[in-house]
Amino acid sequence: MKVKSLIYILATAGLLVIGLNCGGPDRESAKKEGNVIPVRVMKVERGNIVKTLDYLGDIKGLKEIKIYSVLSAKLLKINHDVGSFVKAGDTIGIVDNDRLKQMVEQAEAALKSAKAQYKNVLTEWERIKNLYENNAISKSQYDAVNAQKETAEAGARQAEANYKTALKQLKDSYLVSPINGIVSDRFYDVGDMCTPQMPVFTVVDMDTVKIEIQVPDNEVSLMKEGLEALISVDAYPDTMFKGSVYKVYPTINPATRTTTVEIRIPNKNHLLKPGMFARVKVMVEKKNNVLVIPRKAILERTELDLSSGEITTSRVKIDRYVFVVNGSVAHKRKIKTGIENDNFVEVTDGLKKGELLVVIGQQFVSDSSRVEIIE
Repeated sequence: MKVKSLIYILATAGLLVIGLNCGGPDRESAKKEGNVIPVRVMKVERGNIVKTLDYLGDIKGLKEIKIYSVLSAKLLKINHDVGSFVKAGDTIGIVDNDRLKQMVEQAEAALKSAKAQYKNVLTEWERIKNLYENNAISKSQYDAVNAQKETAEAGARQAEANYKTALKQLKDSYLVSPINGIVSDRFYDVGDMCTPQMPVFTVVDMDTVKIEIQVPDNEVSLMKEGLEALISVDAYPDTMFKGSVYKVYPTINPATRTTTVEIRIPNKNHLLKPGMFARVKVMVEKKNNVLVIPRKAILERTELDLSSGEITTSRVKIDRYVFVVNGSVAHKRKIKTGIENDNFVEVTDGLKKGELLVVIGQQFVSDSSRVEIIE
């Protein structure tokens, strides 16, 4: 290690140790002079604690459907604009279809005519067929009428196909939502020429929304499908939305060393909207009936372990401790901790249930200080 780095570590550790022994009344003076230090305490209790990991992401619709016009035509009408709720099968917009309506009328008329012609020819064919079977006419006479029947039948089939094609083209002029959702985007105004290459509308399913968070590779092993998640957004600062881990993607992005984890959130009231910025807390571990204390009650002392003769950053030692009150005297306790979150820490060793833990004023207390418990 370079000399500069060594000096920096020593200086930092020294400042940390000095900082813990300074600030406010001098602890040794208070002890020698018999000063009584006011503190606030709480009983150590068992409880439940959850370890959470924090991430950021954007709200997205669970399903996002882009609706295209297969026809190159002007946008004629908008039935449901951006922000409107639509059901599956609702017509959102219509492209110009006057010519298509005329084509349907013409195809329908041609179909009726072809069917009528086929019906007349079929009646004549049945009469001729009966005569031919009774040897009343020649085969050539029968063949001629049979050919007319086949031609009329083919004409009727073609007329029906033309009619169905015209109907489909007319149907294509109506832009229909395939899902229940909200119209989130519109890319054309009435009168604009729509093309098959660009969507006209976007519809998103808002009943359930999702967030795709990026999880560092050293945290991926903690992610499991079904883990609870809490989501907050700026639009509703006092509301916490509940979701869960739906999918952990199997690959890691080599550029960012992260993997994508999909969170899904029920959204029946549609309060969460696509595009909102969200903060996500994933509950990766939970313990019940363990000793739990406020994080603010814990003090830390940082030292360098010089036992090996070589100083490295791995030799920096951090001790965590608290103060407990017995009678009117505070006693220093080293503690070992388990899982923790922003506000609370699990204590695995060093404290017992029912002990009085100093939660305010501990920075002014040293081991065996006289204290006064205040409310």
